[in-house]
Amino acid sequence: MNSPDSHFRLAAAQVLEERATQISLLSKGVLDVTEPAAAHELWLASRRLRAALEVFRPALGRSQYREGRAEARRISRAVGNRRDIDVAIASFDAVGSEAGPGDADGIERAIAELRREQAKANRALAQVVHGRRMQAFRVRIEEIADSTIETDTIDRADEYRPVEILPPEVLELIGKRLARLRGEATESLEPEGVEAQHRMRVAAERLRYCLELTGDALGSQAHTARRAARGLQEVLGEIRDCDLSVPPARKTISELESEDIQTIIERGRGSRDLDPILVQAAPNRAAYRGLELTIVHLGARRQMLFERFKRLWLEQSRQGVWVALETSLKVES
Repeated sequence: MNSPDSHFRLAAAQVLEERATQISLLSKGVLDVTEPAAAHELWLASRRLRAALEVFRPALGRSQYREGRAEARRISRAVGNRRDIDVAIASFDAVGSEAGPGDADGIERAIAELRREQAKANRALAQVVHGRRMQAFRVRIEEIADSTIETDTIDRADEYRPVEILPPEVLELIGKRLARLRGEATESLEPEGVEAQHRMRVAAERLRYCLELTGDALGSQAHTARRAARGLQEVLGEIRDCDLSVPPARKTISELESEDIQTIIERGRGSRDLDPILVQAAPNRAAYRGLELTIVHLGARRQMLFERFKRLWLEQSRQGVWVALETSLKVES
């Protein structure tokens, strides 16, 4: 394996330090659940750090790479758990704001349970982003960045210069990311391909973040592919958010049903059979409607987004976006 040139190593140091600084700044307001956008931004920033570590892995030692990846994963998982709950709460709030007083009871119950889960996730996140822990994180990432170069601090303070020559390992990485994206397409284009769609979202994200750091070395085809990957990531991300919000609704419906069943059984105790009129005694009978409407809304929105995804992928393929990137990688190789 050839040693990466000094420009590549300098870029690695600059990017890793920038990513660490961004994460440190975003972590300061992330525990405020009234501003859920902060959790989403920190989640994306941690994913970008992981992508940077993968791209600049040729400039890192094995231990530095593994430690950096572990730091990025730790933050990503903790803030991702909080972020997913925030998304579900927002979905219920959106439908609840349009529901009538009777329809909102079940929605409010689902939100109350999600708030408890949110508080639990926030406590776990607080253990990851508290002051001393984040200071240690930043110091460690900066040490990893320091390990990539031998130039002095003055040289490193220069404005970031895009990478112009990529090591073979990076070209291979981009090729793998592209192949993974294209490999998930067939199954993802089927309505029942839910898991494939989620895998394709991750593949689009990883390809996009790779190309953000390497596109200048690969030319216009890479920049076009980066924008295309971003489009896929966004629409598939919205599909995932719809999917995240359905299980809490179904869980609340199941709990309401269990309560109503027990109530009806108690009312009919001593009878040889259960009179259907007893369903009128079900205490939660008015609470189901709002939850069912939430599921209907999420299902309809998911279908709309799925159709948008299919059109987007087919148009990108028709324009030759992915073939052009593949050709560019072959030329550089």
